[in-house]
Amino acid sequence: MTWRFVVAFVLAVCLTGSGYCPAAEDQPAAETPAGGSSGAAVQYLALDAPAGMSQAVVVEGQPLVHTRQLLPVDQAGQVVDAGALDRQIEQVLNNLDAVLAASGSALNQLVRLNVYAITPDVVDQVREQLSKRLDPAVRPAITAVLTPMPRRGVLVAVDAVAVAAAQDQEVAQPVALKRCDAVAGDAQHADAAVLPAGGVAYLSGVPRESDVAVPAVAKAMATLMKTLELLQLSPAHVVQLKVFLRPASSAEDTLRELAKFFPGQMTPPVVFVEWVAVPHVEIELIAQWPPTDAAAEPVQYFTPPDVRAAPTFSRVALVRGARHIYTSGLFAREEGNGESQVRDLFAQLETILAETGSDIRHLAKASYFVCDADASRGFDVVRPIAFDPLRPPAASLVMVHGVGRAGRTLTMDVIAVGK
Repeated sequence: MTWRFVVAFVLAVCLTGSGYCPAAEDQPAAETPAGGSSGAAVQYLALDAPAGMSQAVVVEGQPLVHTRQLLPVDQAGQVVDAGALDRQIEQVLNNLDAVLAASGSALNQLVRLNVYAITPDVVDQVREQLSKRLDPAVRPAITAVLTPMPRRGVLVAVDAVAVAAAQDQEVAQPVALKRCDAVAGDAQHADAAVLPAGGVAYLSGVPRESDVAVPAVAKAMATLMKTLELLQLSPAHVVQLKVFLRPASSAEDTLRELAKFFPGQMTPPVVFVEWVAVPHVEIELIAQWPPTDAAAEPVQYFTPPDVRAAPTFSRVALVRGARHIYTSGLFAREEGNGESQVRDLFAQLETILAETGSDIRHLAKASYFVCDADASRGFDVVRPIAFDPLRPPAASLVMVHGVGRAGRTLTMDVIAVGK
């Protein structure tokens, strides 16, 4: 029996609503979230978020640009004004603006911004500078982590998701990899990828250690590529890779290793975060999932046949629903131990999702960032209670140097779908 036959059988079982997958639920008509501003493409749900950002952003059936991690470098590739934070933030946002424009998008089409910084105050300054460039109604979801940078002298970096120009909905569109000549880069590595409107596959992070013969990057990528093959996808379907590695200075070597898995094409956009863990790397992946029957379950979960299923995360989440919901990184409203912080995060999440027409059972992707073992244990305690064991999201739980807010040891953001 071939792997292709196995996955075809497993997915067919899901689509027919057998006992292995929850039955399809009724699909209510989409509504504009209360308290949010709306447009043809994006709805911003501010709630109690700081000025310039939203607690959640809802996107309805639009193509999306995913960028690589962008650094404060000039067109010659030199880090600008090492140590001058304002100038570096300005350059990072200039580079983001240029990459989005080259991909058929713009800053005013932002959905999510991920900020990588050295100290928490950097995150607030990025948000403040970004707000000056955006229309007042544009309030992206923002997540921030503290991490050493891939290059010496860099104080801040970003990657983003934004709505792209409309495409012909009658014709199946491939992932389009983009290079922006106005931003320093390599012709073999994409600055952005345009994910067509339709399905998305989120593959959970795969951690691996190096040995004498095989680098950890090669091991993790081999596992991810095997999963893509099971899903009848290819490297051409990959939209973005996020690499948690140590040390951050190994990013260039890692990028060269990643390129080996994308022969004959540009390497998709890549994001790097230094983590505090024993394995050398963990890599997660976003890919295009071909559109299928609109009446199918908006998100389904898949575990490869040779992998033991886990009750707190799925190896793959397959999104078919048109409504995509991105939350900002959530922080506990009060200081406390790991468990109390996580319980407060999930209480906030339930409220936010209810405002967007979703719930905990319709999470597709979750990112958990923790600073210590107590914070990690908090997620270990709460997730089994919060999740339906048949419907946990694809996820990565990553120990990092900091989470972007003083006095907090963990944060969480999610991508959900409408019910």
